[in-house]
Amino acid sequence: MPIVRILLILVIIATAYYLRRRSVPPEASPAAVSDIQPGPIRHSRLSADLVARIQKFEAVVAEVYPQTHEKWLEGFQRDIHPEAEIAIWEAIATAYQKFTEKRSLSLAAKNEAFGLLLVRSSRDTPTTLAGLKLKMLTQAEAEELLGLYSAAPQPIQYEMR
Repeated sequence: MPIVRILLILVIIATAYYLRRRSVPPEASPAAVSDIQPGPIRHSRLSADLVARIQKFEAVVAEVYPQTHEKWLEGFQRDIHPEAEIAIWEAIATAYQKFTEKRSLSLAAKNEAFGLLLVRSSRDTPTTLAGLKLKMLTQAEAEELLGLYSAAPQPIQYEMR
């Protein structure tokens, strides 16, 4: 699973841990965020079609999410449904490319745009925009960017072991 998705999972788990600690008796012992580990390799290899799709968006987001091709492949090999995860990344890359190709943005602004798309991939647009504290993009730019993301939100799934 790509590192950004892992970081998003960590945030979700930390939030769940906090909420659970508020309502669970002190003798209960929820898992520590530091105990989170990547899942096992579930697919020994990906089809040539999936690899080609990965290579296309890999190049689009390389500036803001530099990963080796091997790391990308390994991340998707760990996914239960790699094709669904690849579709999410294709939607992120498409929106990112459409947004950035018509403007001259600093790397910091590109990173902020990319981060917004990552959040949007797991939430709807109004939720993503709610309470947004932008540093590089304007509110109008953020709204335009998120309007370019066409996929339905896919909340991050994780399993406790």
